[in-house]
Amino acid sequence: MLRLGLTVLAILAVAQAQVEIDYWTTANEQTGPYYESVVEAFNESQDEVQVNLTTYANEAYKTALQVGLASDDPPDVFFNWAGDDTNRFVRDGLLFELSDAAAGGWGDTLAAGAVEAFSLDGQLYGAPISQESKYFFYNTRIFEENSITPPETFDELLGICRTLSENGVTPLSFGNSERWQGVHYLSIFNQKIVGETQTSVDYSLAAPAEELFTDPGYAEAFQALLNMQDANCFGAAPNATSPEIAWAEFYTEQVAMTYGGTWTIGTFNSNDFSGQYGFFRMPAIEGGAGNQNFVLAGPIGVEVSANAENPEAAAEFISFLVNADNQRAFYEEAGRIPVDATVVSEAAGPELFAAVQDLATAEGTVLWLDTVLEASIAETYLDVIQEVLNGDKTPEEAAAEVREAALAAQERRN
Repeated sequence: MLRLGLTVLAILAVAQAQVEIDYWTTANEQTGPYYESVVEAFNESQDEVQVNLTTYANEAYKTALQVGLASDDPPDVFFNWAGDDTNRFVRDGLLFELSDAAAGGWGDTLAAGAVEAFSLDGQLYGAPISQESKYFFYNTRIFEENSITPPETFDELLGICRTLSENGVTPLSFGNSERWQGVHYLSIFNQKIVGETQTSVDYSLAAPAEELFTDPGYAEAFQALLNMQDANCFGAAPNATSPEIAWAEFYTEQVAMTYGGTWTIGTFNSNDFSGQYGFFRMPAIEGGAGNQNFVLAGPIGVEVSANAENPEAAAEFISFLVNADNQRAFYEEAGRIPVDATVVSEAAGPELFAAVQDLATAEGTVLWLDTVLEASIAETYLDVIQEVLNGDKTPEEAAAEVREAALAAQERRN
């Protein structure tokens, strides 16, 4: 009996000594199985560390992460976006610094620009896992039947919308019920019209108060979205349509186009639509102040909570997550663009491979407004875009409201 009791105590001691890492991330039908397999492989390779995976839908995750990081029991490792989504956690002291963990490993093997996107003031706070970009996907059959080719200018895109609409075809699905789809349009419109030089000063709140967000191009960007609506580009009630429904409208051929992220390629292909669509970037806006060879794109990554009980073990899991084998699997199995160039091949399918090649030709990238802007300004954008689409605010009124939010944020920061 004494020997048996000692054995039980020994087992309990080992169990208590095991380090547990809570890993939170967004997931869908493509990425969910990938994350599960990576966590399972890591756990099987470890005797003393156990990773517990929790996945969320996109919008639910944003709320859960805010609450979780502010709680007494935050996730140890978690998915996050680059830009102010990361920087505000840094300012609040919520992130563990990863420079030492990256040195001599993934800090050297992953794309330098993607790594830099998770840095602030020379310190590194996240590991990129993927680069996501945004394109207009178009039904090649519908384009051929209507004698349409991909546009080179924004005015040509409006003309395509008018032609398709006149021919009884809904040009474009747009699901803005969660608001972030609309902010993607304004993200690229601001860069193309206002220009990356001015937006960087305004977005960082570095412009003098009397000049902050005063460029007339910000109102013109809202007007560009209205111009698309006036050209009958969008289906009915975009603010009441979910992103998932908008994507389904595209791959079931109810519409000719959708403005989607590269993460939707896996959804299209899993619904037997591979080989039936092409893609093009948001076309050039003539007269715009920005470099017209920029593309809407940005890295996503993983970070470690400053309050993690064992941040070194958490950092070890991150190193495993972004190794070459897992980057290859993320690309080939989950359909996500990797940040390790050595794993890119045609194995993931022609559409994703073509997107990787196109992204490499861009002269710069534009981050999503809801991640690059201070949170209150981003929230204002999310709201006023819906109001502009509903006709409740003019472009000028929307731009003025954004400026007011930026002034208030600048005053708080100063």
